Amino acid sequence: KDFHVERMLSESTSRKSIALLGHLEGADADTKTIVYLEKKPFVSEAIADALSSEPTPLTRDFNNAEYTVYSMGGAAGGLGAVKCDVIHPATAKHVVKYTKHEVRVVRETAEMYAKVTLPYIEREELGDRIKWVHNILDKKKESERIMLEDTDPKDGFIFLPDMKWDQETTSDLYCQAIANRRDLPTLRSLTSEHLPLLRNILKKGCGVLESKFGLKSHHVRVYVHYQPSFYHLHVHFAHVDTEGSIECGKAHLLQNVIDNIELRGDYYQTVPLTMTLRTSLGLWKAYESAGGLPVEGGG
Repeated sequence: KDFHVERMLSESTSRKSIALLGHLEGADADTKTIVYLEKKPFVSEAIADALSSEPTPLTRDFNNAEYTVYSMGGAAGGLGAVKCDVIHPATAKHVVKYTKHEVRVVRETAEMYAKVTLPYIEREELGDRIKWVHNILDKKKESERIMLEDTDPKDGFIFLPDMKWDQETTSDLYCQAIANRRDLPTLRSLTSEHLPLLRNILKKGCGVLESKFGLKSHHVRVYVHYQPSFYHLHVHFAHVDTEGSIECGKAHLLQNVIDNIELRGDYYQTVPLTMTLRTSLGLWKAYESAGGLPVEGGG
């Protein structure tokens, strides 16, 4: 009741989600809040009980920096409870992230990465933008959600469920491994020096999913994004039945990444990478300002 909707940013029928922009009661007019609602999966065993029960109250799952995740409605999740992400205060970058956008296919050369992409990342995407990641690594936030930790400063990582996963439905499993190292913003940063780290993440990440959920490695997609949603090396682990974040032009399977670096240690510092990019993002605008875009297909 304290949230006042200003406009809808986007909605997805496939994900059964909606993103709303507004402000909190009593907050400064310039301080915005984003509420992202997503329906949780049905739990067939609980539907009968849920139909005869009162809706459960809003429950806070966890908080980290500006991100808070709630569960709301649907007794025991039987009627498909709603996962509610609240981002407050929401910055202009958050608004862009959740707004419906056009997508283009871009071919990024190594030269373009060095001259445009990396300077943009260092200027716009580090520091406070990834404070929530450092909170996890420093055990200031979400420590109770950690499923596995390897404390090695070079080859270690923290493994935990992604905010998108309800931690109940195995077929929707979605986890992340976040590298302890803080000097690897993207796939382009990886060389032969980092092979022990990548192999460690792949082996131990798959191992914890098998031990906890009985999932063999052939049930799990393991990949990195380029461009990523945040610029600190992290690896996605998703059940093969999940639909999100695996599109061509964004996801690179980790085993293929390892194979490519084994063939050539500086593979990702030399080859062009074709990717999809939102036209609303600052990186797209940085490309335009640099005097043109390397577009796939020449058009």
